[in-house]
Amino acid sequence: MGVYLVSDGTKKPFRVKARGGSYPHLQLLPEIATDCLIADLVAIFASFDVILPEVDR
Repeated sequence: MGVYLVSDGTKKPFRVKARGGSYPHLQLLPEIATDCLIADLVAIFASFDVILPEVDR
């Protein structure tokens, strides 16, 4: 989980962004899965532990 927080000194933050780690992991799939069988692709995707609703955010 990555959090970007900017404050202007008050109690409320000026800017807040939160990003989970599933989207960058999903982008690595084409790099890692080059020259793999489909059966291997299922195991590789499962090892990433991607949470798809988090990617949709």
